[in-house]
Amino acid sequence: MNGKKRLRVGTGITTAMLAGIFAVASMWVAPIHSHAAPPQSVAGYTVQQGAGGTISGKILYSGKPVRPKKVTVTQDRGTCGKMKEISPVQIEQGGVADAVVWIDDVTHGKAFAFPAATIDQKGCMFMPHVLLMAPGQVKVINSDNAAHNVHIYAKANRSFNQVMPPGSSPLEIPLFRPDTVIVRCDVHTWMQGYIVVAKNPYYVLSGSGGSFTLTDVPPGTYHVKVWQETLGTQEQTVTVQAGQTANANFTLK
Repeated sequence: MNGKKRLRVGTGITTAMLAGIFAVASMWVAPIHSHAAPPQSVAGYTVQQGAGGTISGKILYSGKPVRPKKVTVTQDRGTCGKMKEISPVQIEQGGVADAVVWIDDVTHGKAFAFPAATIDQKGCMFMPHVLLMAPGQVKVINSDNAAHNVHIYAKANRSFNQVMPPGSSPLEIPLFRPDTVIVRCDVHTWMQGYIVVAKNPYYVLSGSGGSFTLTDVPPGTYHVKVWQETLGTQEQTVTVQAGQTANANFTLK
């Protein structure tokens, strides 16, 4: 009898929580299902093909050992599991993976060629954790058998907040201006990801060992920057010559 009572109470709390979040989300912004074509250009950048060079390097780490944060799951355990480990920094082979590297002041060069922008909510995590995209629309999917809340915190774009029940249709959210956007779930508070809307095509995520490569860069001298959600931003000045590779290594701590 007591177990059934506790179950009813717990279910009531979860239902009330979702109802409250849904009400707030509904007031925040109406659902967006935009079918507008993404812009083909960004102000200040011109597509101008020509012989270019390459920038290659590594993002290294020299700080204290990074330990994942353990979060105890208190609801939707059948979908989310009992425990989540959240790593503030992805260290692989001495390098920082999933750091964003970009040329900050290039004004012309190759065309945008990022894959279609999609974020999935899977296992109660945003996948991928960091998404690079051209200005346009991002598709958000819920693959979980649990309700999530897509809450986007933007600076240059319109913020967004909407509940996605299990089996709901994908959301198409417009992000037409260069920006660094935080996406969170208000139902499962450990869920957080990032969307970087690029202002030019020369953006890349560092891979295993912190390695990165930017190709087809027009000859010139540029400010190359790296950003990681916990370790912050660094920059270097790099000179590129056609047909050659310039090296740029960063050390974060």
